[in-house]
Formats: sequence, structure tokens, C-alpha cells
Amino acid sequence: MGDMKQYKGKLYHELLQQAGFSVAYDGDMKDGKPNGFGTAYYQDGRIYQGEWKDAQPHGQGKLYYANTNLWYDGEWKEGKREGLGTSYYEDGNPAFAGEWKDGKQLK
Repeated sequence: MGDMKQYKGKLYHELLQQAGFSVAYDGDMKDGKPNGFGTAYYQDGRIYQGEWKDAQPHGQGKLYYANTNLWYDGEWKEGKREGLGTSYYEDGNPAFAGEWKDGKQLK
């Protein structure tokens, strides 16, 4: 077997659990964790597509919700919305555009 420190490919729910949800991941990996660009498909129907660092959304990314008509496009830090971002309704109209801190909207 070769050096497995960097890998690009698919990792399925038996191998990766994040925040208690089973997940399928397709993307860049480093040291056995999502790092770089990738897409996660969560058991509850959410889909995150974007940048990862140490198995958490970190950088630019989009989160699509399965059971609501909202989605988010913006900055992430350690798995939470952080910085500039916009939540959109399903029809593409913005629900909130602005700054986020620790996963919450700043008003």
C-alpha cells in the first residue's frame, strides 16, 4: 500500500460520521479527513458543497436543505457560518444577506 496521507475520492458513512449524522463524502482528503474541496451528503438530506479543513466546512461553501426551501451560500469557519453569506429561498430570492458569527446572523 502507498502513502494514504493525501487522497481524492469517495468516503461513505461507515467511515465518516460528523456531528452525529451519517454522511457520504466525495472530494479531497488529507490524513484520512476531508480537506480541500468536496461534497457531503448527509443522512437527513442536507448537501454541503465547498471547502473543507480537518473534516469541517471551512472557507467558501453552499449548504442545501432537503426539508425546507432555504439554502446558504457563503463563508464557513470550523463547521459554522462565519463571515459574509446569504440565505436564499428556493426561488432564488435572498432571505438574509450579511454577516454571520458563530453560525448566527448578525443584524
